[in-house]
Amino acid sequence: MASYDAAGFFPRILEKYTDLYGGNVVGAVLVVLSSLTMAAMMAAAKDLSETYSIWQIVLIRSFGIAVMLTPIMVRSGGEVLKSEVFGLQILRVVLGFIGIMCMFYSIAHLPLAEASAITFSRVIFLVGLAAILFAERVGFIGWGAAAIGFAGVAVMLDPAAEELNEAALVGAFGAFANACVALVVKKLAATDSTVTIMSYPALGLTALCIFPSIFTWQPITWDAVPIFVLIMFSGTITNWCFINSYRHGEASIMGTVEYSRLVVAALVGFLIFDEIPTFDALGGIALIVAASFVAVRRDQIRAWMAS
Repeated sequence: MASYDAAGFFPRILEKYTDLYGGNVVGAVLVVLSSLTMAAMMAAAKDLSETYSIWQIVLIRSFGIAVMLTPIMVRSGGEVLKSEVFGLQILRVVLGFIGIMCMFYSIAHLPLAEASAITFSRVIFLVGLAAILFAERVGFIGWGAAAIGFAGVAVMLDPAAEELNEAALVGAFGAFANACVALVVKKLAATDSTVTIMSYPALGLTALCIFPSIFTWQPITWDAVPIFVLIMFSGTITNWCFINSYRHGEASIMGTVEYSRLVVAALVGFLIFDEIPTFDALGGIALIVAASFVAVRRDQIRAWMAS
């Protein structure tokens, strides 16, 4: 499976540039590119959610990605769907389904900067999950970062308000699901190709969304077609860049470069939707970003404190 992926054009290009400039440089470029395409996907989802249900948006997005991957599946004679860890692929589909439904819901009901910031709490959840599932040494710094991150989420939930910020809560739950996805993808990347890892959720999410979409379906207008096309292509590019950035670069460095996504999302929200985050939202965003930075750099911080 890995040999099939390595025979592809783009993987060869990545290997070439990795040899020339190093894996972290290549990974960082891929992360920045994924930040741009992720912002495009979020803006498209927010615009479409005013007319179409999340079920329909996710269905068309996933179906479109599956169609784009079909030539590769056919050319491989179905080999691309053979996984050495089929059970993990199914788990990744289920977790990915929960994560993307929650993320799209928060995008529809929150400013893009806030919705993007909440996705960063994934890093905070990863700290706890890694400690519990893999017995990783988290220490005071790691747990302190997790506490600060959860405080940031709590600020964005605005518990003092008359009504709890439901969209932020759903977004946080989606971030937890995506943290689980990140751990599963890390395992899958050791045995399965990038195309295999992308194909299963494309097919699985399409199957899971068909039935509920029947009851919420709205006719697709010609004006909406380019936006649906944008969400399909941007989703494909984002996934491909994200998977390969962590395949070629160090996780701690890639996690830091991911903050570019927050800046891009804030700019897109301001320029397209005239969104200006409140002071409470900015405070929550600052706490989540600070906590995420400490979480991914905790080993370097530990070394600095010990020196």
